[in-house]
Amino acid sequence: MAGKTDYQKKGQVELKKAVITVMIISESGNAIIANEDIYRIFFIEDIFKFSIAGKLIFNDRYNFMEAGPFTGHERIAFIYGQGESDRNIVFDIYKVTKISQVGPGIRETSENLFELELIDPFYIPTSLKRYSKSWSDQKYSQIMKDILNNMTLVKLGGFNLKIEESSNSTDFIIPYWTPRNALNWLARRAKGKQSGSSGYLIFNNTANQLTTNAVSLNYLLSDFDKTLDKKPYRFQSDVVSDKNKILEWWFSGIDRTSNQVLRGGYWRGFDFNTKKLLQVGYRYSDASDRNVMLGRKTLYGQMDDLGSSNTFVGESDIDSLSNIAFNDWTKRYNLQFILNIIVEGDESRFAGQHIEIEWPGLEGADKKLNDALKGKYMIKSVTHNFMGGGHYPYKQRLVCIKNAYHNINSRILYDSKITNLYTEKAVSNIIIRK
Repeated sequence: MAGKTDYQKKGQVELKKAVITVMIISESGNAIIANEDIYRIFFIEDIFKFSIAGKLIFNDRYNFMEAGPFTGHERIAFIYGQGESDRNIVFDIYKVTKISQVGPGIRETSENLFELELIDPFYIPTSLKRYSKSWSDQKYSQIMKDILNNMTLVKLGGFNLKIEESSNSTDFIIPYWTPRNALNWLARRAKGKQSGSSGYLIFNNTANQLTTNAVSLNYLLSDFDKTLDKKPYRFQSDVVSDKNKILEWWFSGIDRTSNQVLRGGYWRGFDFNTKKLLQVGYRYSDASDRNVMLGRKTLYGQMDDLGSSNTFVGESDIDSLSNIAFNDWTKRYNLQFILNIIVEGDESRFAGQHIEIEWPGLEGADKKLNDALKGKYMIKSVTHNFMGGGHYPYKQRLVCIKNAYHNINSRILYDSKITNLYTEKAVSNIIIRK
């Protein structure tokens, strides 16, 4: 009952601009949900998540419970955008959270309130079906491509597919695993040919309608696809319609307990042929030198300590063990310093994109920009939020990775070796320190 009262107080979402259309697709026919019947709608794309997930709360004007029936096997289509070209995305219903009464009468018109948790079509074939199959001496990227195309139905579903070719190969057997389990196993060991490093991520984003990606984290940080928004983000703007104006911001993610692994340690395995233990040691400086940094100073000083952690993975190949070690390190390190910003919605933004922020310095200081925080950031996730009302009917929360300080004058912090810095022409600029 509290939920019902809260909804009644907030009222329905009134989208003043035609920024989104919502359609329910079922075997009995399609129905468009009127904007005035929508209470809440959002979805999130994230480079560290397999699928795009969202939520829809709407008033049931069509009485789906009686006319349907509503089984949860329906699909929800979103068509959204404020620019010249709209984006569209289709979701499966992950869960019908609740169907509740809005009005006091059992037979009142439009008395049902639906709360739906949504997931993109990638999830069900990836996570619920199981397969047994083998590959002999195939590149990791080719095996991932085969799984994505033929087991998760990327090709049949019409998704775009972006895969970074791997430089290493393997013999691989899926022992009645889900495709998701198999992809996770491969992603931890694959080494990108273009990036030269492990740390693969498999995720969906809205870069080109809906795209399935299997690329390394260093591939994204290097911005080989040249995704950088050429218009910088600012906190102040004279242009009323500046979509890159930052409306709100906060930092999160600094976690000292993660330093146990980041300082360094050993990853251990066992060679069944030679009956010998295998180990790979990584220190903070070793791994930092391999990670593409978005600034000249890493987040920490040289805190090398090989005795800080021990990880037993049972791998029987020293190269795979090394790839696993860097995979684990880079995915932990790049979540250490996270910037959250709220901006006006723009359908062209997507997870994995690079942006440049002109971060102002302290008032009265000689420098105009903050040497530590200005420069490039990479979007880890985008929350597309269509709440209506106010000046911004479509807002986005951008969760951004800042894995190095731009050019802070510090003798304490460890210097970055491979950097991707912004330039005046807003293009990627990879520099490798000798």
